[in-house]
Amino acid sequence: MPNKIENNEIVKPTEKVYYNTENLEGEMMRYRNNSLSYKLGMFGILFSILGAFVGFNSLSWNFTIIFKILMNIIILLFGFLSIEKAKAYSKTYSFVLIGIGVVCGLRILWAPLTLFVDYAAYLKDNTVVGSLGPTITGSYLNNAYLWMNGYVRGTIMIVFLVLAALAFISSGLIGVIRSKKYSEFIATQDTSKGV
Repeated sequence: MPNKIENNEIVKPTEKVYYNTENLEGEMMRYRNNSLSYKLGMFGILFSILGAFVGFNSLSWNFTIIFKILMNIIILLFGFLSIEKAKAYSKTYSFVLIGIGVVCGLRILWAPLTLFVDYAAYLKDNTVVGSLGPTITGSYLNNAYLWMNGYVRGTIMIVFLVLAALAFISSGLIGVIRSKKYSEFIATQDTSKGV
């Protein structure tokens, strides 16, 4: 059975394009995750944990510390769920990330400021006041984890919480922008056979 090549005929290939050539960025969003929001959200979780560790190490253990632990667990669980959903271009969970960033920003007004006020009172009359932990008021040889200065610890906590808030908020904003682009692109496509 002869074919076209043996008969010296010109073979014309037919190209079948299964993607939208007019909007390649939208097509690429179908197959690529929103990895920038994910990475920024993971940095937010990391900085939130570091800020919490400094706070837990600096303050005395009472019912407020238990509440702070529960609040950190909620931030970590909802933060991780939200960055996983924002990775898949979810606008709702991108707004949740912005909310978590605002909460991390408001956390600055609690533990670090408590530490500043109580440490100032401790320096004034050298008696333990308020909620200072033994790592600040105890022996340096036993508690050499960080500086015993409450101002330094409070500043470190503020830096970590500001970085966490910025990371969560920027992750959420990028997620909102990209999810809007993705939903506008998908609205113009035939998704009857799947996305």
